[in-house]
Amino acid sequence: MILLIEPNRKIRKRICDLLSRERIIAVGTYPETLEMIAKFQKRLNLIISNIRVLDDILHRQTLFRLCEKLYIDIPPMLAIHRKGDDKIKRKFEEEYKECELIKYDGDDNSFPERYITAVKDLYPEVIAEIDKANESWLRGEELEAAVDPREWLVKEGFLDAFESSKYGKMAKELEQMLPLLKRMLATAQSEEKTKPKTEQARANQKKHYSELRKKLASFVKYIKDLDAKT
Repeated sequence: MILLIEPNRKIRKRICDLLSRERIIAVGTYPETLEMIAKFQKRLNLIISNIRVLDDILHRQTLFRLCEKLYIDIPPMLAIHRKGDDKIKRKFEEEYKECELIKYDGDDNSFPERYITAVKDLYPEVIAEIDKANESWLRGEELEAAVDPREWLVKEGFLDAFESSKYGKMAKELEQMLPLLKRMLATAQSEEKTKPKTEQARANQKKHYSELRKKLASFVKYIKDLDAKT
């Protein structure tokens, strides 16, 4: 098992795809790193990390103390550096010689082979397929298609169950009710400006207000029910 630490989600996915058959736990933050080490302990065979994040982890000494507390050896570490990381890279070469280093360049088509070779040096049992890795790499950073939440709910079968429930029916009723409420409010505001001149007009106004109160009461009940269910 490999623990991959990389804050950039796209780079993290692209690196994970190079070892598609290997079990990789991918995280992006310092707290997640410690959490995964504590959770998987001796099952971790290798740590692959963004060099800046790894520098912070090693500087804090938390990783060493955690492994000591858990009675586990610190897994081998592969630090990935990018353009602009020269200063940190030199620091690692001087202070953290136990860490192997590899340069990441999204446009370098030799990266998959160099990466898999570096991983194998530290974790010989890794499951790797260079042809699939190269194929994945050449596809580049594929844009994630925008997901329509309603389409996903329909596909997964959640929407039908929701709409057939009492909860869903209430939502439909509210949707149908809103246009009527808008019309009634507009009528009420218009009639407010002009005093009714006949008994019939007064009766109509009273009726409108009564209907409006009922609809508003129904709306309030819906909101309370929604709040209770959530």
